[in-house]
Amino acid sequence: MPEYMVITNVSPGGENTAPLREAHLKYIGQLKEAGKLKVAGRFGDGSGGMYVLLADSPQAADALAKEDPYHKGGGRSYVIKEWQRRF
Repeated sequence: MPEYMVITNVSPGGENTAPLREAHLKYIGQLKEAGKLKVAGRFGDGSGGMYVLLADSPQAADALAKEDPYHKGGGRSYVIKEWQRRF
């Protein structure tokens, strides 16, 4: 199954994503339990994070990313790249 890297960045004016954090972590956990998430983490400088989704298509990956509370709440923007992992 194709892998998609979701790079999520704090949006201008969205620096305080703390109110969305619990819902975001719950959603990420649900993706992991459903077998749709490989790995996830935050950037050390606090500017955002990234996660790798397993999805059938770019559109399916985008649909999953759009449901992330950080993105739905406007606190973060995201970019999706298909990732062709070698190792």
